[in-house]
Amino acid sequence: MKKLILITLFFVSLNSFGQFEMYGKNIKYTNYFNQESIKDYWKNSNQEFDDLEGIYEPLGSLDKSVLGYRLAIIKVDDYFEIIMLGQPYGSRDVNKGGVKATAKKMPAKGVYNLRWRMANARNIEKGFIIKENSIITTNFSRYPLVNDVKYIKSFEPISSTPKTNTKKPIGWAGNGSGIIISQSGHIITNHHVIEDAEKIEVEFMLDDELQKFNAEVVQVDKTNDLAVLKIFDMNFDGVSEPPYNFKFRGSDVGTKVYAFGYPMALSIMGKEIKVTDGMISSKSGFDGNITTYQITAPIQGGNSGGPLFDEQANLIGINSSGIRKDIADNVAYSIKTSYVSNLLDVLPKSIELPSSTRLKSLPLTEQIKEISKYVVLSKG
Repeated sequence: MKKLILITLFFVSLNSFGQFEMYGKNIKYTNYFNQESIKDYWKNSNQEFDDLEGIYEPLGSLDKSVLGYRLAIIKVDDYFEIIMLGQPYGSRDVNKGGVKATAKKMPAKGVYNLRWRMANARNIEKGFIIKENSIITTNFSRYPLVNDVKYIKSFEPISSTPKTNTKKPIGWAGNGSGIIISQSGHIITNHHVIEDAEKIEVEFMLDDELQKFNAEVVQVDKTNDLAVLKIFDMNFDGVSEPPYNFKFRGSDVGTKVYAFGYPMALSIMGKEIKVTDGMISSKSGFDGNITTYQITAPIQGGNSGGPLFDEQANLIGINSSGIRKDIADNVAYSIKTSYVSNLLDVLPKSIELPSSTRLKSLPLTEQIKEISKYVVLSKG
C-alpha cells in the first residue's frame, strides 16, 4: 500500500533584515554550505529523525521548474528548514546553502504547513507537496506549468539512537462508524473516533462480502468534531456511486430521521449494522449549539461518525454524541451536513458528492438495505 502524505504550503514575505518571519519568530538563514556538512550534522546529532528529513534530488526535465534545486530538509526544534544545496540554472536567489523555506506539522496526520520563497527574493508562493514513499511532487496554484515537478529522496539520515518500541498491544482500542461519500473511498466520521489512532481499519459489505481495508486521515475539523478518511489499500478498487443524496440545506423540526451505525460492535452488540429511528426535535444542539440537530433517534457508543438520513434518503447529519438516559431520555446530537461541506471544501482535491435520488421512491426497508452498504465500521 502506498502511503500518501499531503503537505499544504502557505507563505509570508521577507522583512527588511533578510529573514523569514515564520511561526511567530524570525529565523535567520542558516549557512550549511554543502551536502557533506549537512550529512555531518545528522551524523553527530544524537536524536531520532523524522520521515520528512533527508536530501532530495529533482527528477526529470527541469526546464519548466521554478524549483530546480537539490534540497535538504532538516528538523529544527518543532519545525523543518528546507535548505537549497544548488541551482541548475542561472537566476538570482538565496546563496547556496541558505534556507529556502520552512515547514511545520499541522494537527492532521501527515500534513505540514510550509512557506516557500520564490527566486525574486520577494514573492512568497503557495501550493502543495505530495509525498509518496520517497517521492515528493510539487504543485503551485499560480504556476500551472510547474505542477507535478518531482523530487526523490537520495539520502536519508539514520539515527544512532535505538527507537523505543511504542507499539500498542494487538487489538483495537475502540470503534466508531462512518459513511462513504465517494467512489474512491472518502469517508466522513467524527474526529474523536480517530483521534490518537496509530492505525485505522474500516470494514463494510462490498460485492456481497464483508471486507476490511486500511484507511488514513486526510483532513480534520476539531472544532466541529469531524474528520475525512480515505481508504488507501492495494486491495481496494473503489465502490459504486453512492445511491443517496447529500443534502446541503437544513431540515425542519419534526423531520423523520434514521441513524445508522455500529454501536458497541467490539463488545456486546455485535458487528451487524444497527438502524434506529426518531425525529429532529430541535435545530440546535447542546447549550444552543447551531452546528448540530437534537434528535430522538437512540445512539450509543460506537454510533459516533455514523450517518443520519431522512425519509427521502438524504444524508442530513453525522451522529456525534448523546446525553445519558439517567439525565434525559432520547436526546442525541447530529452534526449538520452544511458543516461537513465546509470541511470538504478545504480538501486538496475536490470530490464529487453523492446526488442520487433513486432511493427516494423505494420502500424504507430497501432504502436501508442500499444505504447500509456504504456505512463502515471503523476501528482504531
